[in-house]
Amino acid sequence: MSYTAPVRQLRNIAHELRRANVAKVQGSQGMNYIFKQFRINETTQEQYCKQKEEMEFMADTYRTYLESQRLYSELKEEYHGKGERSVHQTAKMVGFNMPNEPRVERRGKPKGKE
Repeated sequence: MSYTAPVRQLRNIAHELRRANVAKVQGSQGMNYIFKQFRINETTQEQYCKQKEEMEFMADTYRTYLESQRLYSELKEEYHGKGERSVHQTAKMVGFNMPNEPRVERRGKPKGKE
């Protein structure tokens, strides 16, 4: 296992943590856990007959989870919780344009005849 792959994965995880609005990545609980997992699996990865690339798989899983959570939050922010929308707003949101229809005026009863 080359050393560039784990370093790249750690950088990707730190990047996703930063994008998830974690104030300080260094020393955060999530990053400390990731470092601990890398250190545990550094020497024992092949000693206990674990899968050869188990730590790479776990790091990729963590990164994918963080990225998916960020994308989910962005989608939820964009499409959820804006209250009632008009037909025009909904059509525009999904990429359709509403046809321009002339406004129909209602005429009341004539006032002179009853």
